[in-house]
Amino acid sequence: MNLLKRLCCLIQGFGVCVLLLITWVEVASATTASAKPAKVVLLLHGMTSNQSTWNNLVNNQAGFDGRCKNPRILNFSTVKLPRNSEGIYCMRFNFGSLDRISTAPKGLDNSSCSRAGGCSGDYSTFDTLGEEIASVIDRIKSRLGPDTQVVLLGHSRGGVAARAFLQSDSPAKTNVVGLITTGTPHAGSPLGRYYAYMNKNCLPESNFNSIFDNSDCAQDWRFTNLIIKKIGDINLKIPTINFLSDSSTEITTLNANVDKLPAIKFTQIVYDKLNFGCLGGGFFDTETSCGFNMFTNAAGPSDAGLNTILNGRARSSFVGDGIVPVVSQRMSGLVGWNQPIRNFRYTKRIHTAEPKRVLDLSRALNNMYKRLGWIR
Repeated sequence: MNLLKRLCCLIQGFGVCVLLLITWVEVASATTASAKPAKVVLLLHGMTSNQSTWNNLVNNQAGFDGRCKNPRILNFSTVKLPRNSEGIYCMRFNFGSLDRISTAPKGLDNSSCSRAGGCSGDYSTFDTLGEEIASVIDRIKSRLGPDTQVVLLGHSRGGVAARAFLQSDSPAKTNVVGLITTGTPHAGSPLGRYYAYMNKNCLPESNFNSIFDNSDCAQDWRFTNLIIKKIGDINLKIPTINFLSDSSTEITTLNANVDKLPAIKFTQIVYDKLNFGCLGGGFFDTETSCGFNMFTNAAGPSDAGLNTILNGRARSSFVGDGIVPVVSQRMSGLVGWNQPIRNFRYTKRIHTAEPKRVLDLSRALNNMYKRLGWIR
């Protein structure tokens, strides 16, 4: 500034000096603005899903105005990265890059991931899903800068993967300033018990594929294969459904280390008032209708399968979004939880429809932005 004053004194004419001062202020302001860290929302899909599950949010003006990039694309270092109207970048990717490693877990009947691009993370552990998040954040930082701030938004297992990452020792988690989960089975889901039941009693599948077989296992295999075709987003053969069981070692281990979560901003979106066992797939109403009811549909599981899922409890005790009980969707209900959290609660929404709820998601995002000082 002193140098600029001396320069002004050497220049004849007051107007020129004022012009130079204004120019200096504009340059200084631009430099300060460019030094602000980039702001990113990273979208994390659930099981048997992919990044397109977020299309409604991405393409809506209340979300990201159609502006969302995949950090894994080959030209990510040079591709144009537009921000939404609030100056925030949107990023999303497909889980599954570690589904085919040698240590990847197997599914029922020793099934494995056969797709070259991975299988949505359905053959990955919580830890390896966390590793995928870390690598994506590192890639984002390499483009937008080391001080980039990231908010994670995870649906269903995507929220569990986010917690596994945040509870790890990854250096990339220092860039995360907020976590939003929607319909996430933080305490697991009773539906996951079905995997262990099938694994113990009904293998191999080939022993029960006769149309004349009326045994419990034959009925349960018919149900398992039917919902894959009818609903698509629910596959009871994959190992991730086993990990998401409310009685699994993986959920128990994850929740035993909840104290490792960093002190960031937390938000939970929970859905209530829908009977457990409503799997969706309704013809006229895909968001609020029960659709396929595994407790009343003649093509549902056997009594033995249902009893294993309920584990001696009443079906009414698992009310929530049809798959994840409301009590399991609450991070704040985990033993040892001691951090502030913002809660958004809605009623009667099918689990698989939750990522399409633009209004619900945008409210949670805007609240997060304000708490972080990203917007006023």
